[in-house]
Amino acid sequence: MSSWLKISYFARNLNYCIKYKKMKQKHIQQILAVLPNNITLVDEKIDYLDYQTIAIEKNITALDAYKIMTSHQPKWLELLFKIRDFLVRLVGIKPVHGFNNPEQQHHNLETSNTLHFFTIIEQTEDKLTLQVKDSHLDVCLCLRIVNNTEKTNMLYLIASVNNHNFWGKLYMMPVSVLHPFVVRQLFHNFK
Repeated sequence: MSSWLKISYFARNLNYCIKYKKMKQKHIQQILAVLPNNITLVDEKIDYLDYQTIAIEKNITALDAYKIMTSHQPKWLELLFKIRDFLVRLVGIKPVHGFNNPEQQHHNLETSNTLHFFTIIEQTEDKLTLQVKDSHLDVCLCLRIVNNTEKTNMLYLIASVNNHNFWGKLYMMPVSVLHPFVVRQLFHNFK
């Protein structure tokens, strides 16, 4: 390959990367514009941002909402977590074991600051912020409840991620596609 072709190839790839980053940042800004106030994100630098909403009963707290969502996971999701745990062990990332830990349903904040594989960062009646920090990426999950109607509130589940390296980016490739679908499936536990 001649030097000119190498330079042309490099310039084209660099141009593509710049356009992709601009598109991603524009997408993140569009999402931020529609989110409620008083949310917590992973960091100022965000590589992935997604949110899902569902109308819920008035008397449900953010912690209750998390517990309801994770009270049952479909078998296919359990299988995905097992595949994930097997694959990430190969690169030294700790397994998470999914949402199949029944003792979490009796969570006591006085004795533990974790829910499943998340660390609890903040908790109020209308907000629950959960985080995972690892060598490859940081994840923040923010459950925020806002008034919707006289009979219901709106639950926002906001996921934000900051990749640290190649493994984080590689990990997020399938997760970024599957995460919205998984959340919608977990929302079925409200019905």
